Amino acid sequence: MAKKLFSNRLNLLLLITAIQLFLPFNSIAFAVDHAFFPSIIKLPDNENAILVEKKSQTLFLYTSRANGLSVQLQAPCSTGEVSGTKQKAGDKKTPEGVYFLKDEYEDKYLSPIYGPKAFPIDYPNFIDKKAGKTGSAIWIHGTNKELKPMDSNGCVALENFNVIKLSDYVTLDSTPVIIVEEIDKIDRAVLIRQKENIILMLDQWIKAIEKGSRHEYLSFYCSEYLPDISWWEQWLEIRKLADNSGLSLGLKKDRTGIYYHNHVFVVLFDYLLTFDDKKIMLGKRKLFLENQDGSCKIIGDIFQKIKMPLITAAKTLVKPAL
Repeated sequence: MAKKLFSNRLNLLLLITAIQLFLPFNSIAFAVDHAFFPSIIKLPDNENAILVEKKSQTLFLYTSRANGLSVQLQAPCSTGEVSGTKQKAGDKKTPEGVYFLKDEYEDKYLSPIYGPKAFPIDYPNFIDKKAGKTGSAIWIHGTNKELKPMDSNGCVALENFNVIKLSDYVTLDSTPVIIVEEIDKIDRAVLIRQKENIILMLDQWIKAIEKGSRHEYLSFYCSEYLPDISWWEQWLEIRKLADNSGLSLGLKKDRTGIYYHNHVFVVLFDYLLTFDDKKIMLGKRKLFLENQDGSCKIIGDIFQKIKMPLITAAKTLVKPAL
């Protein structure tokens, strides 16, 4: 009887192992659907995000689908040979935070040590500079050496075939790279509340630009951070011209991504000016948010990629119509 029971348990264990081996990885990636990674709060449809966990020396590539996030790639990686988050140039540490890929270098421009592809990230970002961190040239790249854990000068190195796979999912100035020491998990309901609160705040912020006063606009910002408002008076005049002429002038955000690291939310979205049935892409705007006294405040406001300044775009649309 004992032998039969042992045999049944062994067969069950072998069956479970076989299922895990032969099922596609992304079919089991989120088997526990109540827990998600808090680093990726919202990812635009069909957008991709890269998550690097230094503790396990693993890179994950996620894609946003209608039913949630799915894993497109899970690959071993190598980060800085010195543990901890990067503080200064030459410390051989890999930074931690939310970054974006800024460029793509092909093998013909690279030393063989960087493999067939390399993608620089935008370290140091706004938060890093605010903290006094220095350094540059942090890349995700391939390698002509055997991949070993914690064997880089601060970059994220992949095996060459994996960096080629990754390149198919990269959109410059849009694909986030989130680097953490260890992946944390948080209850899905908490993530949903965070997402809803931030989306509501962004809608109110845009409404303040469209119809509000300078005071209302600035109320969304941390008291220690003053954004550039040199454009406000001209914008106010254009708004008045449009209103007096019955023209519909507004602003819109699209393809909003929300990411999180170390108490800071990073929001990236397409920023558009709308005018009746026309719209102009102003660029990709990036906001850094922090919870202060129960509400989100903007602690940093920059353009990830600017295509046309707001005032120039508004004059292009409104003045011909008038």
